[in-house]
Amino acid sequence: MNPGITASVICPACGQAFLSMQQSMEGMAQCPHCAHNAPRGHFGTQAQVAGVMQVRRRVSQTQPLPGMTAPVFQPPPHVPSAPAQPAVWQAMPVQTPTASIARATLQHSQALMPTGAPTPAYSGDFTTPPHLRTSPWRGAFIMLAFMVICGAAVWMWWDHANAPAVIPPSAASSPPPVQVEMRKAQIAARTETTRVVVQPPDVAAISADVKALATEFFAADTPERRAACIHDSGKYSTEIEAQFGTEAAEKVELRLLARVPGMPLIMPGGQPAPLFKLVTSKCPNGALIRLETGADGKRRIYWPLLAETHATRLASYMNQQTAEAAWFHVGMRPSHGLDIPAELRPKYITFDIQVSANSDPHFVACVERDTPLGRFLDRETEWGKAYLARLLVRKLDVQADAPCLLVIDCEGAQEK
Repeated sequence: MNPGITASVICPACGQAFLSMQQSMEGMAQCPHCAHNAPRGHFGTQAQVAGVMQVRRRVSQTQPLPGMTAPVFQPPPHVPSAPAQPAVWQAMPVQTPTASIARATLQHSQALMPTGAPTPAYSGDFTTPPHLRTSPWRGAFIMLAFMVICGAAVWMWWDHANAPAVIPPSAASSPPPVQVEMRKAQIAARTETTRVVVQPPDVAAISADVKALATEFFAADTPERRAACIHDSGKYSTEIEAQFGTEAAEKVELRLLARVPGMPLIMPGGQPAPLFKLVTSKCPNGALIRLETGADGKRRIYWPLLAETHATRLASYMNQQTAEAAWFHVGMRPSHGLDIPAELRPKYITFDIQVSANSDPHFVACVERDTPLGRFLDRETEWGKAYLARLLVRKLDVQADAPCLLVIDCEGAQEK
């Protein structure tokens, strides 16, 4: 044993030796083999146990075994008889050491105790330490919690499975929908319409046609040759001659013909159409030109767009002191409306209007949101795409960074 560090002690309950760091005899020590917990003084040491064993061995050697009688010395036959002497075993009373009797009456666990140690006031039966004992209510509580959880789950399932169908008041009070009879011809026509797939235009072929038609139109010396380059020229023969023919104040010369990047969509319908820039001696900003396919399958110049953008009619309309509305062919693109005051942006849907190839001058078209026309344009247009349309507009007198137009109608709009 190393005093002051650890002590090798023996458990009185199980008889197993173990090391203990508890040096005080009144301090509590616990056996790691059987968890017996008692004061340190109740645990015997290796030295005490060895002393007990030596004492028992010496006592057992000096004490005769039970049931044996003291031997009597008999002289040999040839020796004359001597006077009788008292036997040593009979003359001397047998004295049994107290220690041996005490050790014989001790139990197995008490034999390890020192001779003069007080009797421990504890039971020899093994008891579980308090911190290792479990509550008898623990199992009942766990079972009760499990039953509560299962009951709640069953109740929620039953409530969801047997919940009545809730009918909103608006649906309950509204009349049943009107069943419209649809003829077979209408069904077939609608089916055919849904199967139509918009084919992308042949840009290369259209560009070649635009170049040939524009060259022929400005090189023509007769009204017939010029009319042959215009789609549906019978309606616009007078305007064609007044602007580009013999009735014009001066001859218009072609300066540049190029394609405008991107491909706008024609409203309504959304048919893609390549757009081209036409710069002449009277229109340095560049007019807009596109082709239209006629009944004979040939492509020709669409006159209204060319005439209005070449003559800058929308800019002239904005410079007039008139409040009457007018129709114009324009290019339009959805915008954030940053040119108009911030308090008016929630009221209008705005578009950037283009009436020349280089977007100069710049106009802003405003459409009221809570109107059939506003809902139509909001549904038919997408952010980031350009459109070609014919709009009925009038001037909108607001303080803005660009001239503003109020759109009253759009050609082909389904909602009025």
